[in-house]
Amino acid sequence: MARSRSKNTSAGEHQKNCGTTSGGRNTLLNSKNNAASRPEVSTQILRFLVIGGSSVAIDGVCYALITSFSALSPDLAKGISYLCGMLFGFWGNKLWTFESKQRSLAEPLLYVLIYACTLGINIGINRLVLSLAGDEFRLLGFFLATGVTTVANFVGMKFLAFRASHVPAEASTQIIPMEEAFDSTNIDRKAA
Repeated sequence: MARSRSKNTSAGEHQKNCGTTSGGRNTLLNSKNNAASRPEVSTQILRFLVIGGSSVAIDGVCYALITSFSALSPDLAKGISYLCGMLFGFWGNKLWTFESKQRSLAEPLLYVLIYACTLGINIGINRLVLSLAGDEFRLLGFFLATGVTTVANFVGMKFLAFRASHVPAEASTQIIPMEEAFDSTNIDRKAA
């Protein structure tokens, strides 16, 4: 099936595009918060890595500053620095990586739940490396913990926090034959 793609014009608005089915029949594509308008997985992975790299940089700088200039334990310092990177990552991934237009409580709650789980994993891996190798291997602990949680975070965000199925059923994409789309009797029946 061939069809043209559209982008949302502004918050709350949607566009209708004309297309044709493989049988040559004219259709109308109604796309409001359309999951099909989201970037491809390869683009999402690349964007996720850019946002993730920026989040890791924020995490690393905060961790280094906290452990160098305070008496906080490495575990607490790691937790604080991780949370700083997490906040940046939420907005970057929501708006750029997954291009989510939703305004629901589910997204931030699922995001925080995913990050709470991976925070425990992150701190645990960091603590394990420090206890096995010693405090002089903080950098190794940091990168190992970050690598494991990066994969877990992408999977969680893609399939839980920013998944397309959060879009209400009435806002999903529908392909409507052109004849039905402009038939006033169909509009009257749907309104009733």
